[in-house]
Amino acid sequence: MKSFTSLLLLGALAYTAAADELTDIAPDDVNGLNVTQIIVDSSNSGIDLSLLNCTTDALDFINTAAVVANSTTTRRRRKRANTGNGIDVHSHLVFPWYQDLVPTTGGNPTPDWTLEDHLSFSAGLSITKTILGNSAPQANVYFGNKALTVALARLLNISVAAIRSLYPKKFDFFCVVPLPYVSDAIAEAKYCLDTLGGVGITTMTNHEGLYLGNSALDGFWSYVNSRTDKPIVYVHPTTPYLKVNGKYVEANPTLYMPGLVEFYFETARCYMDLSYSGVLTKYTNIRWIAAHVGGAFPSILDRMIKSLGTSMETTLKSVYNTRVFWDSAGPTYPSQVKGLLGYGIPKSQLLMGTDFPYAPAGSYTGAMAGLVNDLADFTQTDINNILRNNSIALFGKKLNL
Repeated sequence: MKSFTSLLLLGALAYTAAADELTDIAPDDVNGLNVTQIIVDSSNSGIDLSLLNCTTDALDFINTAAVVANSTTTRRRRKRANTGNGIDVHSHLVFPWYQDLVPTTGGNPTPDWTLEDHLSFSAGLSITKTILGNSAPQANVYFGNKALTVALARLLNISVAAIRSLYPKKFDFFCVVPLPYVSDAIAEAKYCLDTLGGVGITTMTNHEGLYLGNSALDGFWSYVNSRTDKPIVYVHPTTPYLKVNGKYVEANPTLYMPGLVEFYFETARCYMDLSYSGVLTKYTNIRWIAAHVGGAFPSILDRMIKSLGTSMETTLKSVYNTRVFWDSAGPTYPSQVKGLLGYGIPKSQLLMGTDFPYAPAGSYTGAMAGLVNDLADFTQTDINNILRNNSIALFGKKLNL
């Protein structure tokens, strides 16, 4: 039987061999981002990217994107297209290798996406800065497999950091974390924020059936709260799951696709959980972004919050009014947003989001028109703040404008 020391040595050699193989095909420099060094860093941290069948395709995508982005034609086009003033805080990217890995999202086919399409889309809606975040299921593709979940989170973060490096004036990004694995999620958040330069963290409403208010995640929130950079957590809805007899079961009780119905209730369920559990009130340094102006949450807020007593109602409403921000992804204007405003949530907490490319193709211009043209009680200053200034107030110098 091999000794424990021998097993550790063999493991270290395996990691080194895997890293050497990947660095042979990785670009050394992507406009200041050293992908080779990131792979070495990952290996030294015990993250084995070679476990993923998609790693080579991801590195090929980065190489190809770098060639295109640095071509003379693209540079000229980018200069001409650098107009507009909107900031999109809820927008996605779908790498081809990720689309192969996740062919459906919320019951719908995962959409096609290209950099060129995203840049054209943004220019068409006068969006000058997009903060990219991965849609569901983010890194939670391999339920119950920590090593693959951790590796996929790192690969997603490497890939989106490369896109930001190629188009720094157009894109920033949120960091994916491999929850529910708390210590690994802390390590990934730290590396992605401090080394890769993410502007915030993205989570889902639940990770392997564990909602964000669960006490098992307290260590993660404690770390995030301890940071001195006023951390921002953007929460995206996903399919609800239950763990039954050791197996994960989709918990959608209807006949309809989760993306059509459940995602809105997931957002409500998550923020109710964050409220009841005390996470929102305990970790006072964290600022949150709720997708789709809170989904169904405004509809249940009064009924939920009044059951907690007057003191907690006052405290939580203060949090909703100051440390929770509500993005406009989807056709949420002019009517759905009134549910938030009815609780006295100030317009300063409203942000613009598009949900590109996951929303139906014909919905984007209508959703934007609902925000820009159909708000009788909003001044032009209010609208300009939603489109841009509220995001600048939230992110500050994190954004590369």
